[in-house]
Amino acid sequence: MNKLPETFEDLAQFRQGMYKVFSAAFLPPVPERLGDLIAGADTLEGMGLPYLAFYNEWLPWRQALNSVHDVIDVEVEYVRMFATGVAGAMSPPTESSYTADPIRGEVGEVLARLRGVYNDFRLEPTGAVADTLDHISIELEVMSALCARESEARGNENEAQTVITLKHQQSFLEDHLMVWLPRFVERIAAADSVPFYAALGPAVMSFIHHDLGVVRFLAKPAPAEKTSS
Repeated sequence: MNKLPETFEDLAQFRQGMYKVFSAAFLPPVPERLGDLIAGADTLEGMGLPYLAFYNEWLPWRQALNSVHDVIDVEVEYVRMFATGVAGAMSPPTESSYTADPIRGEVGEVLARLRGVYNDFRLEPTGAVADTLDHISIELEVMSALCARESEARGNENEAQTVITLKHQQSFLEDHLMVWLPRFVERIAAADSVPFYAALGPAVMSFIHHDLGVVRFLAKPAPAEKTSS
């Protein structure tokens, strides 16, 4: 295909795929997952990704993904960079690590707020890190699910559900992901990691910065039509 999404439904499906790939990229690396990432990247590039503004930041990560020859190296680096509970983890991949003071008991407050948000969205985290509600992979997967919901609503011409879902996307980006993602990406950059992770941070940050602008535009109420007196 290799062309830009033609409809808002197509755009929602593309955005769903972007969030899904990035979500998987922050899970523990195994050969099967890396294969799925390559397949997902191929699909996204066929949906017009090379023509979009954040492709320049995507391309180095895509090249690093293609260049992984020994998954063990990436697995070791994953533990050093992200594994929660490991002393000295370079870039903790959880929202509460950047927004909460554990001494004051604020970590529980962050997790409780997220549980409330997921309940409001009618979403239940699943998968390898489902018990860590503020993990970067979970938050990206939530955005992927909301994009899928938007695509379905548009396909059904359900304007009310489309508007609700866009508002959910905007609030989740503004109140959660974009509150801590920049600092998380800075920690990745400072950690002198392997290319797979060193390039992943800027790729995710560039896409989500762009996507927030898209969501804000789409979520704007349509101007009221003027009526003649």
